Amino acid sequence: MNKPLSNPTQPYRSLIAGYTEAIRASDFKANIALLFATFMLGSVLWNDTSFPSYLSVQLVLLPFLVVYFLLFMVLIPRYPKRGAKTFRVARNLTPVDFEYVARTVDDIEQLKLTCAVLSDILWWKTQYIRAGFLLSIICVFVTLVLLLYALFT
Repeated sequence: MNKPLSNPTQPYRSLIAGYTEAIRASDFKANIALLFATFMLGSVLWNDTSFPSYLSVQLVLLPFLVVYFLLFMVLIPRYPKRGAKTFRVARNLTPVDFEYVARTVDDIEQLKLTCAVLSDILWWKTQYIRAGFLLSIICVFVTLVLLLYALFT
């Protein structure tokens, strides 16, 4: 039932493909959330004259700035130090620079390292996007409570 794999690198290649797709999806979510936060910010600033007296514009804008920062951190590419030998990022690369990469592309240890690096990138992106979404949801509820308070007093 448990047959040995004909290609021992296949599970790692599948993981790398999955991590890469998840990182792309995370970037897409962050882009959509930035657009949504921009539309929310516009409507909030348009109605700044109807804010209660105890809410200044700076205080209202603070959560938006934090959400923008968190979502921007999702979109920043990360190039970690570990695995840098085979993940070259430079302005003027030549094919000679990738000879070492071509020799070690099927090395299982190298594939494990690539999986670990991509997992770390995805973990940080997920944490930032969760924090940004959570802060957005909390701010919507706090705004609702403050508006209801201003309406009924």
